[in-house]
Amino acid sequence: MSLQNIKVASASAAWVLLCVCATAQAQTASSAVATPAHSPDVTPVGIVVSPGFTGDEPAAVRDALARKVTDGKTLSFTHRVEDLIGDALPKTLHDSTLMDAKLSRDLAFVVPAPYGIRYRSKVHVMTVDVDLSDSDHPDTIVLKRTITGPRGRKLVVAAEAKSKGYIQNIDIVELDPVNKHNKTTVHGRFVLSPQAFSAEDGDLALVLICRVVPPYLTQTKDHTDPSNEEPTDITTRTATLHANVGDIWLINREKGIVLAKGLRLVK
Repeated sequence: MSLQNIKVASASAAWVLLCVCATAQAQTASSAVATPAHSPDVTPVGIVVSPGFTGDEPAAVRDALARKVTDGKTLSFTHRVEDLIGDALPKTLHDSTLMDAKLSRDLAFVVPAPYGIRYRSKVHVMTVDVDLSDSDHPDTIVLKRTITGPRGRKLVVAAEAKSKGYIQNIDIVELDPVNKHNKTTVHGRFVLSPQAFSAEDGDLALVLICRVVPPYLTQTKDHTDPSNEEPTDITTRTATLHANVGDIWLINREKGIVLAKGLRLVK
């Protein structure tokens, strides 16, 4: 992906976030579902995002940061908007108020949430408990995992793996939530009427709204030779984005509906 494409994609995500923020300010109290004080801890939101919203592409952000954050520039990388988004944003968005509020520095990472969301129909409460880590990365949020190449397990022995092409490359982009280390589970609960619940069936996802902070990006590369237990030559590249997570939303990505804001990270 070219830098220009990255800028356009980032600008699109930023524009959606800015529109959402503006829409949220214009909502009236009647547009939100009433929430009893004794049960929920998150308020549903009657605002929308673009249907099919994908947010920022984690690999594109990683690649852009990798080009910008070098040993000699790490301490001076303080204006992501100018480097990644600023040139592509409409000139009308270059407003001092927006810049002071750092709205144009926000990133929106969309993570699918097929499990961990439960609706209790008797009390009309939706509960979110979604773990975004995995067994190999228990302390960080896995934003994207890409595996290329075939696996040789049960097909070959270790000595034959490489010669027969059982070579894998695993590319991982993860998020280290600064000041919330080890907190990788998204939690929240809120009231949702049965009518709204039936209407919201679809592609549920979480949106992590965050901003990169020093050291911005760290990367590791590990190689594992084939073994009899795992006869595959595996190279794993892990990129860790360091960021402050400002808010977490639950959305119906298919329909472009924000179900809730204010979800939080817990262990």
